[in-house]
Amino acid sequence: MYQDFSKIYDALMQEIDYAQWADYLFRIMLNHPKEITNILEFGCGTGNITCELAKKNFQLTAVDISEDMLVVADEKATQQGLHNISFFLGDMSSFQIEQTFDAVIACCDAVNYLTSIEQVQAFLYCSQLALKDRGLLIFDINTSSKYKEKIGDHTFTYDLEDLFCSWQNNPNFKEGYIDYELTFFVEGEDGRYDRYAETQRQYLYKVEDIYRCLKHLDYKDIKIYNFGTFHQGSNHNDRVVFVAEK
Repeated sequence: MYQDFSKIYDALMQEIDYAQWADYLFRIMLNHPKEITNILEFGCGTGNITCELAKKNFQLTAVDISEDMLVVADEKATQQGLHNISFFLGDMSSFQIEQTFDAVIACCDAVNYLTSIEQVQAFLYCSQLALKDRGLLIFDINTSSKYKEKIGDHTFTYDLEDLFCSWQNNPNFKEGYIDYELTFFVEGEDGRYDRYAETQRQYLYKVEDIYRCLKHLDYKDIKIYNFGTFHQGSNHNDRVVFVAEK
């Protein structure tokens, strides 16, 4: 999982405005009464948001479960001359580090890849251990309504330069997950196309269940925003952002 996907991730996600996403996170952090200078990021992927936040002079420690994704992220940071990022291989539900942070973030529905509500709680606990007193936790999820009403069982095709991809969604809403079946062809230097296939799975979580996990761990001042705004979020939105204080 992710090994082949790292080759095409940025091409498939090129419509996402990562600079705008980082600006939104920046605004959330500016609203926090305690100054934030260093950030632990879980599920950093190929480092798009990581690099955007590093450009804002935060010190980043970025973690991902995929070594291949981290290789791409590290190359990207080097190309952009960003020296305020440290990359680590690790699992967001069990990661430990002998350092504490002003903020912990997990973006781009990374939490939806956790396989159970117990794993979500483990991620929240790991984040709590990594946060300084009054540190800020920020993460987002795709809501169940987005999976059911927008993503569904659709098939998407991408015909890009040097790349063709078929993306089939296979939901199992009864069991609470959706599989993405990806088949892609990447053009090599010799003009021939190499075929890759990969399956990814995301899990559906209700906003209220995650809220209960945060309360159980004694997080304070919990806010739930409709993504990109400071309006109250709910299961009816496509994506919601949780903000909580240790």
